[in-house]
Amino acid sequence: MKRAYFPFRLAAVDLDGTLLAPDKTIPRANLQAINELRSLGCEVILASGRRHEDILPVYHELDLSAPVISSDGILVKQPLSEEVIYEQLLEPAVARELIREGLERGYSLFVYHAESAFFSGHDELTGAYQAITRSRKPILHRNLLGLTGARIHKIVWCGSPGKLKFEEKRLSELFQKQMVVCESEPGYLEFMPLLSGKFAALSHLAQELGVPEHSTLAFGDNWNDVEILSRVAYGVAMTHASADAKAAAKAVAPEGDPAESFARAVNLVLDKFSPVCSSC
Repeated sequence: MKRAYFPFRLAAVDLDGTLLAPDKTIPRANLQAINELRSLGCEVILASGRRHEDILPVYHELDLSAPVISSDGILVKQPLSEEVIYEQLLEPAVARELIREGLERGYSLFVYHAESAFFSGHDELTGAYQAITRSRKPILHRNLLGLTGARIHKIVWCGSPGKLKFEEKRLSELFQKQMVVCESEPGYLEFMPLLSGKFAALSHLAQELGVPEHSTLAFGDNWNDVEILSRVAYGVAMTHASADAKAAAKAVAPEGDPAESFARAVNLVLDKFSPVCSSC
């Protein structure tokens, strides 16, 4: 038996906490869900906070062909051809000031450059951040100020959660018209271009591909999925998603194994919009 017409042509899929299990593998049920979406003519777009290079192992395991949304929507790039479709950069003078001030205040820093990820030194916080973001090859750089003027995607200050909460409030007010300032995890304050975000990136890509926004889906679980879950035609949060992500989404995956929450979310969408048709 076949399913009825499926109205969605693009599905933005988050990686960590959504498609991937806690051990960073793709559960069989989730893989089958990806294949089901593709069989119905829906292009799967991986949309992650990871850097482009750190998404590629999953991309190639799935044998995808569409562009990838990386660094929380800062970059949209076509693997293999390396074509950059969309890119947002921090203004060079502002980036330099953030690096200078962060170092002077004693924070450890990550600088996401178009070429690679650089960090200021080895410590517990930078090591934990690498594990959280699954960054494979950040480069130790003792003179991060020397990177300014280049294509900088974002900057991360690593420090005491209490201190960074104060910094977030102060710097959000100072740079409200120039960038996004947010605490991604306790102890990590991120500075990103103002027009970045998974939804902005997906919207640009959809326009490039000639796909109307009413034909877009999204699946996610965390703070960086809130906007895209709320603004696509239909957003689904994982069973274990943050409260903000659940509130933003139009639906939440049913209860069950957290590792297979994505598969249940896809089934929810299929049953709602493309039920099995015995007469098709």
